[in-house]
Amino acid sequence: MDWKKIMRTVGKRAEPALQALASGEALIRAATFNEMMQSVMPYGRTGCIPKGIYRFKTHEEANLHQDECLARHMAKIEIKINRMSS
Repeated sequence: MDWKKIMRTVGKRAEPALQALASGEALIRAATFNEMMQSVMPYGRTGCIPKGIYRFKTHEEANLHQDECLARHMAKIEIKINRMSS
């Protein structure tokens, strides 16, 4: 199956080629991404959506649920940070 015919490309950034050894630039990008994710989800949490089975009628409804869970999680993190700094 040719994924290039199925998948739509948005933007101009080219996907880097796979290499046996990562370049220094790729390692820096990976470290930057990791730091950003740790700032969004610190304390070892791996996700912000509670465990369970969710059924949605539309993609929009699922996206709204995901956005609400993320906003709730980020608010909890902000409250923790403010309590620790007080």
